[in-house]
Amino acid sequence: MKPFQVTLFTKEDCHLCDKTKEILDRVGLFYPLTVEEFDITTDESVYARYFDKIPVLHIDGEEAFVSKIAEHWLRRYLEERKADKQ
Repeated sequence: MKPFQVTLFTKEDCHLCDKTKEILDRVGLFYPLTVEEFDITTDESVYARYFDKIPVLHIDGEEAFVSKIAEHWLRRYLEERKADKQ
């Protein structure tokens, strides 16, 4: 199965982002993930869009989760899209 391309929109000192990284580490043991972090402070337009919403996850180019990311939600999301990756 091809890995899911995951982009975590984050910034320094974001404790919710740190929790999301832990979730991604655990879920990555069961689903192939390629995770990239994007610091929202490096792009004005991205910062304006997400400054009060991080953490934000894009999966395969789609905005999948905004602000709240629970491990079981992420697992369900990936499970539903797993067939498309094969």
